[in-house]
Amino acid sequence: MIYDLGIIIPVYRPRESIGILTDRIRELFSEKLTLRICIVDDSGRPETAAFLAGICRSPETAILVLDRNYGQQAATLCGLEHLDPCRYYATIDDDLEQPPEMLAALYDTIRQGYDIVYGVPAVSRRSLYRRAGSYMRDGLFSLFLGVPEGVRVSSLRIMTADLVKEACRLKPNGFFYLSASVFKGSTRPVRAVSIPYRRESNGEEDWNHALFQKKSAEKIISGYSALSLLRLYTKLFLNYTCFSAAKRNCSRGAKPLYRISRRIRAPRLMILGGSNCQVHAFQRAKTLGMDTILADYTRSPSGARYAGLHEPVSTFDIEGCIRAAREHHADAVMTMGTDQPVYTAACVSSALNLPSLLSVGEALSVTNKKHMKTILKEAGIPAARFRFIHQGMEAGSLNGLQSPYVIKPLDSQGQRGIYRLNTPEEVFSHLEDTLSYSREQEALVEEFCESTEITVSGWLHEGRLHILTVTDRLLYPDPVHIGVCVGHRFPTVHMDRYAEIESISRRTAAVFGIANGPFYLQLLVGKDGIQVNELASRIGGAFEDVFIPFLTGFDILGAVIRSALGMPAEPPSMDCLEAAAEGRCVAVQLLFCRPGDILSITPLEELLALPYVLDAGYNYLPGQTIPAMENATARFGHAVLWGDDANISANIHDFYHRLSVRSTQGEEMITNFYGLHKGD
Repeated sequence: MIYDLGIIIPVYRPRESIGILTDRIRELFSEKLTLRICIVDDSGRPETAAFLAGICRSPETAILVLDRNYGQQAATLCGLEHLDPCRYYATIDDDLEQPPEMLAALYDTIRQGYDIVYGVPAVSRRSLYRRAGSYMRDGLFSLFLGVPEGVRVSSLRIMTADLVKEACRLKPNGFFYLSASVFKGSTRPVRAVSIPYRRESNGEEDWNHALFQKKSAEKIISGYSALSLLRLYTKLFLNYTCFSAAKRNCSRGAKPLYRISRRIRAPRLMILGGSNCQVHAFQRAKTLGMDTILADYTRSPSGARYAGLHEPVSTFDIEGCIRAAREHHADAVMTMGTDQPVYTAACVSSALNLPSLLSVGEALSVTNKKHMKTILKEAGIPAARFRFIHQGMEAGSLNGLQSPYVIKPLDSQGQRGIYRLNTPEEVFSHLEDTLSYSREQEALVEEFCESTEITVSGWLHEGRLHILTVTDRLLYPDPVHIGVCVGHRFPTVHMDRYAEIESISRRTAAVFGIANGPFYLQLLVGKDGIQVNELASRIGGAFEDVFIPFLTGFDILGAVIRSALGMPAEPPSMDCLEAAAEGRCVAVQLLFCRPGDILSITPLEELLALPYVLDAGYNYLPGQTIPAMENATARFGHAVLWGDDANISANIHDFYHRLSVRSTQGEEMITNFYGLHKGD
């Protein structure tokens, strides 16, 4: 995957204008396309790099520091050769003499089929000898280099990736001038055009222009004099015209055009999965000044809007994720909200020697139910009795297990392939379907436990479990497609059994031996006591990253991001009992609809403006079709609501009163499960 646009800004003597420039570039493009900005420090002074790093802090921006001054053309070449792969490359000066808004016009124009588009001033404000030099250059380019008639060249330009690749290969006799290499290095006629622009005057630009004129007069800011311009154009003539054709590519043994002494860029975090329950990871990483890469095979996942780059690779494709992380120089890998990417993240981190909270073996133990169930059984931790089955086995292999049965894939997520069945024959008739959701050749069959479910969310710090919340996990009422969550409720109705919940949680954490990171445990509370259902080492998928900080003050998402980068995370200062004593209640509504075609939806902004709504989001848009509900992939959206014992029910009812999803037949599609669980 490549970025849409890369912009190179050579810098010799930087001022505050460079920060203004990069801010305006991001304002122009960051919401419309994937962007990279490369600032090349050509000053040769250590203090310049520190200055640039201090004012150009954004995930999109990288700084390449050259070991000395090589000149604008060499600095531009450096940026082109070392910027991340892009569809188009643009260059612009750092002094705001060229309006950054012009880049948008260049971008729109080049997409009409041009190879290169220049932005040129309608009226030049440069000194007389600089203007004379430009006229000499344009005449030379037209006469000897084949620049189309009427095309004026400048350092404000945008080019296709193919043209850049050809141009960067042409360095005659160890010399490089970008516009000359563009037209002489191309194997076909270059489709070029220049667009004039007029600068709008304002206070900031008038100040900048005055400073520019002053330093130009001192022959400092540009580095050019009449003599240096003459030397430059003499080199252009000698190296790029037909007289030097035989020597054009004989640069072997020539001095290098530049040397990079240092690279400065934001930490680059690969996030596995881009659904709504992972969007907050991209938003948080950006606020922390991090660059992000999204790995998600779907075409337009929700997280793509916030990611620096979307790499269309499945989170189950371990080798594909390793390749993507290596290609994009990821510094860390993480996920949240779903199980299987936890294992992929550990494998990628191990392969590339990146920081990781989990070893590959630890990640396998919390994502593969065969390993998980075996560990629980050997440790004597209460759990449903089970068998592993595969194709070719007979119904008698389930002898000793009590019906009803539950069949599950060993390594899937989202309740795919999970069924509650009454006979061994039904189990084996569903085996092929269950295995279709798995990479394994076996499936798990366990006894169904009549129970309610609770979820324990916590944080492990140096092997000690800090329990943050215990919530009721409210389920969709389907007798066959079981386990689909429709909501979470804090505090749990089982707080009177907190000591028992805490004990089994700590025993389970100790058995799996994970020292640090998020802890997520599903427990079954039935007539025979409390049993472990499943364990995960991730933030839950019910927007725990929203309500855990709200209830406890612990920034669990920030802790996961810092830990992924190998940075220490402080342990929580408040636990579940203290949070429950505060009197706050949280109701997470995982929204489902009746199947059908959507005509209209209540604007999300209206719901987010409600005082009791912490967060909300939709997975579908008007015009899309909602399928029949068989697993969690049919979820319409979510809402995280809060209140206290006195008003939480009223807040939930008010929310559903305001939320409407209408079908093309004019029917209400939203399904409200709250009443089914109100008395649990």
